[in-house]
Amino acid sequence: MSYLFDSSSPQHSHDRRCGRFGFTLIEILVVMGIIIVLAGIAVPVYGTIRERSNKVVTLNNMRQVTGALITYVGQDDGDFPMENIGTGETWTNAATPAAAKVWYNVLPRQLGSKGVGDYATSPRAFYTKENLLFLPGAKYPSSDKKLVAPLFAFAINTKLQRKDASNVKVKAKQSQITHPARTVAFLEVGLPKEKKASKVQPKYDGSSKAAGKSFVERYGGLGVLTFLDGHAESVSVKDLLTETGLLIHPQSRIIWTRTPEEDPNAAPPKQ
Repeated sequence: MSYLFDSSSPQHSHDRRCGRFGFTLIEILVVMGIIIVLAGIAVPVYGTIRERSNKVVTLNNMRQVTGALITYVGQDDGDFPMENIGTGETWTNAATPAAAKVWYNVLPRQLGSKGVGDYATSPRAFYTKENLLFLPGAKYPSSDKKLVAPLFAFAINTKLQRKDASNVKVKAKQSQITHPARTVAFLEVGLPKEKKASKVQPKYDGSSKAAGKSFVERYGGLGVLTFLDGHAESVSVKDLLTETGLLIHPQSRIIWTRTPEEDPNAAPPKQ
């Protein structure tokens, strides 16, 4: 006796839905595993792409400001711009006439951008791509504490303008720089609570003037320096500091002072 199978029966319809079009628990777990693996691959790749993009912006912005510095020095009788105005880097102070020739005002304005003083009434905009001094790879504070005063992700090399016997900073002059291609113009500096590049470094403060002790590594163990001939380099903190946290001296490939013979760690001369 033969039996005919009724494909239109309810039981067959149920079996077809579950067996042909449904997913078993194992299949679901396999798919979830594949998604997790792909996510594990995609996240680091995205992070690497973003890091590279941030570095490109950093190089571009710092090179522009360094080019403006070189132009400024050439047009201002060889004098370097002011590091700061010595009364604290606040929005109010940055907007005063006394700060007009501080590097963070005069150089961006020379390039057709806003200086720090121009953000005194809109400090939130300072931390956007609108600002030439903003670096997207820097870890700016997420809270509004960053609005109290400007925080700098890169700074001018403070070792060029040394203190005299009276403990007063004296402007550097172009004629005093003996090796511009090896002398630091600007460096990436750390912001408060940003991860330090070395345990021997002091706490970061996002100052507008700095040297190697404030250097930060934002791109896979590297950060950016620019030099007084206009070029930029990616370096490690180990290229700048000794194991005890001093600037490397004697100076050779990287020079912080006007001449390599000067000791960048030396205290100002006594009267």
